[in-house]
Amino acid sequence: MIEPIGTFIGVGVGPGPEEFITVKSLKALKQADKILVPRAEGSKDSVALTCIKDVDVSVDKIELLDYPMTNDKILLHSIYEEIAKKIIIDLKKNLNLVYITIGDPYIYSTYSYTVHALKELLPEISIITYPGISSFQALSAAMNFPLAIGKEKVLILPCPETPDELKCQIEDNENIVLMKIGDRFDWVRKLLIEMDIVSNCVLGKRVGLDNEILTNDLMELKTDEKPGYLSVLIIRKNAPVGRKEI
Repeated sequence: MIEPIGTFIGVGVGPGPEEFITVKSLKALKQADKILVPRAEGSKDSVALTCIKDVDVSVDKIELLDYPMTNDKILLHSIYEEIAKKIIIDLKKNLNLVYITIGDPYIYSTYSYTVHALKELLPEISIITYPGISSFQALSAAMNFPLAIGKEKVLILPCPETPDELKCQIEDNENIVLMKIGDRFDWVRKLLIEMDIVSNCVLGKRVGLDNEILTNDLMELKTDEKPGYLSVLIIRKNAPVGRKEI
């Protein structure tokens, strides 16, 4: 007789406010036997956990999973495998697990790697994924700034390491969603000024969270207000309707 196993559910909790979480995701959170929360190793807080702080769920259901902030692929593979093994122990107890992640589960998320590791170790696993609102969608809506109009192309990418790389991407695409800017903001802004498109951009820092910054004036940001890791920049090669066309 085949023993039943629980379901692994991935939930995108959006960029911040509880109101941005879908009805399906809220239902899954409230019905979960356990809620798995990713956290950067060495950090006391989890942004994903902050996003569900107003959701009515028992703290006893919450389990933190620490992920190292490294580019070492061998180490990462080992960590994801170990985390997957822990998750599988609970699934084999027939527990339904909800794994939360900021934004959408399949956009630059630890969720993708975790799912891959789970499938390798437990091919028969049942996985359900509920989409979430990404930070760039929330930024676009908050600033009434279109991501794409008509047949425009949109490229989503983590910030390149050099201005030349970013310049090539801007030249090849109408619109860019730039994520994970970190300490590169100064040269990104300088490049946008040189390309004469700095006024065609909007930037969000900690969208939906405490200390949120939303601006369509990149020149107003001071050195001590650099966006940091949780930032997103929407770049339009051509101004949206309402800026220059009218």
